[in-house]
Amino acid sequence: MGSLEWPLVLFTILSQISVGIILVLFWLDQHELKESLFKRGILVSGTFLVAALLVSLFHLGHPEAAYRAITHLSSSWLSREIVMFLLTFAGWLFLLWIVYHPGSNRRTPLLITSILGLLGTLSSAMIYVLPRVPAWNNAAPLVFFFITAVLMGPLVTAILGYKEIAQAQRKSLLHWSIGCLLASIVLFVLYASFIQVNNEGAATVQAYLSSPFFWIRVVIGWLVPLLFLVSPLKTKKALSPNLLLMVVAFTGFGELIGRSLFYLAAAGIHITALF
Repeated sequence: MGSLEWPLVLFTILSQISVGIILVLFWLDQHELKESLFKRGILVSGTFLVAALLVSLFHLGHPEAAYRAITHLSSSWLSREIVMFLLTFAGWLFLLWIVYHPGSNRRTPLLITSILGLLGTLSSAMIYVLPRVPAWNNAAPLVFFFITAVLMGPLVTAILGYKEIAQAQRKSLLHWSIGCLLASIVLFVLYASFIQVNNEGAATVQAYLSSPFFWIRVVIGWLVPLLFLVSPLKTKKALSPNLLLMVVAFTGFGELIGRSLFYLAAAGIHITALF
């Protein structure tokens, strides 16, 4: 079985939420993005990104030597991850400058920072596509990591801009979130079905299904948020801010458990052997 490294769990989750928020801000800017929401979204996404970068240092045995990790760009996805997220942070700094200089062009910097963040997420996922870990040597790390970004980003932004986002845009964000939750369930079922072709893959699936935390993740991270999001559609009433906040909390908690199980359940590796 794998081992749980909380710095990696928190780094991946927090960085992906940050990227997701910036993506949504870029999408909203194509329609109507009010200055107050732009400012709030940039500050919150930056908080997540800075926290992710700081917590990642706790995984290193010698944080003062972290700069050496960027010396292998041609061969190391870890080096690429570091560079991409440092560039994402640079893009965020420019967006922060725009926050305090209203009227500046936001669209291009939002697009560039979104692309850099997605490349950072891609690099994070590719670190784990390893032949010696059958549970990871497939598209699963990419799927899980990108779903976190495109699920949590819209939900967090929807609560941040509950009053500023137009009803049609908020409805689109919530519909997108429902789709992401359903896709997450379906893709996990497909993933679990496909990796059972060898002993290590079967052991990983067994570790998932035998863990009470997995079933907590199913209920709290998938089913409860779906229930909260779908119920208002039947009554055609707007989702209240308190209920939306609960959806964000439950979904975020579910992603945290899911990412922890991603590391714990993988058979055939010790995470520390990666670095």
